Amino acid sequence: RYMPNDPSYTDVMQIKQNANRAANLVRQLLAFSRQQTLQPKVINITDVLAELSALLRRLIGASITLNMNHGRDLWPVKVDASQLEQVIINLAVNARDAMANGGTLTIKTSCYHCTKAEAIGHDTMMPGEYVLIEVEDTGHGIKPEDISRIFEPFFSTKEIGAGTGLGLSTVYGIVKQTGGFVGIASQVGKGSVFKIYLPRHLGEIEILEENNSEKIIADLTGKETVLLVEDEDAVRLFSAR
Repeated sequence: RYMPNDPSYTDVMQIKQNANRAANLVRQLLAFSRQQTLQPKVINITDVLAELSALLRRLIGASITLNMNHGRDLWPVKVDASQLEQVIINLAVNARDAMANGGTLTIKTSCYHCTKAEAIGHDTMMPGEYVLIEVEDTGHGIKPEDISRIFEPFFSTKEIGAGTGLGLSTVYGIVKQTGGFVGIASQVGKGSVFKIYLPRHLGEIEILEENNSEKIIADLTGKETVLLVEDEDAVRLFSAR
């Protein structure tokens, strides 16, 4: 209800921004500690990336070119689509920050058949079939001594105040909780490529049948009582209002 010319408007907006930052921080910590409640479903990676492309173009800005190379006949994977989007967004934002003077961001997908156990960072990927997502930039790259720590929470190669150090740890947490693996290859002055391996889904693919019958739109006004349980007085009063 505050108007921009109200003396309190700036303070209210600051409260809103800090609340969002706190919520994002908690979400990232939950993702890193793999405590998030995921809602996995069988998806096609190509569809998710296609829907995300418009947002990514806005995120990276006009000075960076976005190339999307979709592999053919990709296997289905079972992941939480919104969390996968978060992974791609985090990697895209990092790539953008590494290309201050412009460059190219390439997102490539393919089917990957792992024939023997492979070391991916500190993890070992067992033989099997995976869908591979590669996020490659032409930025300044990462120093060799930093690569081993890149997924640690609160570790950042950016200037103080430029990042929380949780972006890549969030990526790692989400991918690991999904049963996948994430690796990195980087060369100083040439760029970096992050590789995300998601296990192929071999179960049945659920097909949701559309009900073409006309939906009856009823009045949903209710007269019931809502029980609100909250031990913090201020939060309870606010929520009740």
